[in-house]
Order: sequence, then C-alpha cells, then structure tokens
Amino acid sequence: MTINFKISKFTGFFVLLAGFLFIVSSLEAGLTLQGPSGFIQVPSHKTIDAKEIELAVHTRMYRTPTTSEDGTLTHLAFGFSPFRDFEAGIQKAIDSRNDANDPDPTINFKVKLPPVGEGEFSELAFGAVFDTNPNNYHTMYLTLGGFGLGWNFGGNPGSGVANYGSYNRDKKEPDALCLLIGAEFPGRKPGERGYRSQYYLDYNGDVFSLGWRYSSHRGFWIDAAVHGKSSYDDFFDYRPLIIGLGANF
Repeated sequence: MTINFKISKFTGFFVLLAGFLFIVSSLEAGLTLQGPSGFIQVPSHKTIDAKEIELAVHTRMYRTPTTSEDGTLTHLAFGFSPFRDFEAGIQKAIDSRNDANDPDPTINFKVKLPPVGEGEFSELAFGAVFDTNPNNYHTMYLTLGGFGLGWNFGGNPGSGVANYGSYNRDKKEPDALCLLIGAEFPGRKPGERGYRSQYYLDYNGDVFSLGWRYSSHRGFWIDAAVHGKSSYDDFFDYRPLIIGLGANF
C-alpha cells in the first residue's frame, strides 16, 4: 500500500512538472485555501494589486479518524495590498462541529522581489504564513515562476501541524522542507473584460490539486478543486472536494 502511494506521488510530480513547462500565462491574484494569493493550495510569485482588497471563502468536508464523525471546515481569507508588490492577510478556518475547537487564525505576508531575468519564469517572491496556535508550525517560502521551496519551523512535535509539506509519522512532525509548485492556464490579460474559465494545478509538498475557476472582470469569481490523499489523515481525513468563491475591490 505504501509503495503504491509513493509511486503515484512520484508519477504525479512529473505529470505536474511536464504540464507546468508547457503553460505560459499572466497570473491574476486569487486567495488560496491557506490565505496567500496564488493557485489552489500554493502561493504564487504574484501579489494582490496595489491598493486592492481581496476576500475568499473555501469549504471542504472531512471525517474525524477516531470517531468517524463528519464535519466541514470553512476557510475565510482576507488579503490586502497597501502598496505595489506587497500583500498581507489573515485566514480563519471555522469547524462545523459544535464540540470542536475552531483552528486558530493564520497571518501571512508576501513580497514580490526584483526579477532574476526576463519573462514569467523570472519572477520571484518571498513570503510566510504564521500560525497563531503555539503548537502549530510556521512556514517561510521562496517561489520563482511558480516553483517554490518552503521551510516549516516552530511548533511542537506530536501535536502541531503545518500548512505545507508532508507529515513525518516517524518523527511525529511536519517535514522541515517542502516543494511548492503551481500552474495556471489561461491567465487574464491586463484590462481584459468578460467572463473567463481558468484551470489550476499545484502541489503543496503533501497533495496534488486540480482546480477550475470562473471569474469576471468585475472582480468576482467561483472555483472548485479536487485534491489527493493527505498525510495528515490522523488529524483530519479530508474529502477530495474544495469549493469556494471570492471577490476583489
């Protein structure tokens, strides 16, 4: 069983990598499940447009492994850009179960750095996601043209989780380093009007996600995504479907 999972994950990585190399697009900011702007569950190398605010809500179901009780996590995200090439935001997940404690908020920021050349694949950004739960892990990341590397730090082994990367069952803590990859096709061009479908593919160091977004030039969008099995199923056995909507002002 473990061997099959590793083969599937390894194969999926090369499918994602091959697809990414054929995609050339102009990204538009959209808040991810974890808060920062980007793809589905991976932050991108773009930031929210200067002086704009973005709101998003995403919902996914889960089953508690110990009790087999079903529940829903609704992720509320807020992001803003006070000036060009910088964004900050907060994300809060709400648990539908009355007897559960809601996850604590996370706070994030991202800075777009000077490019390392020309073209889409030269764009560079640095950011971080900080979890206000003292048991959980924070993540700092650097991404170049959709390829990124994250570092999980802080937190407590045995009780803490991370937003990115796999969970190491032997050490009972998230892996310290994680690979982040995201792609989008087709991107919206500056000033483009009308309604548009876009397709997303990403890998957050733990699971692969495939998504669809339908957006308007007026700043509203809806999306849906499916993702693979997570290594965090001892905490939340997530169902594969994510649905969401958002707006920017």
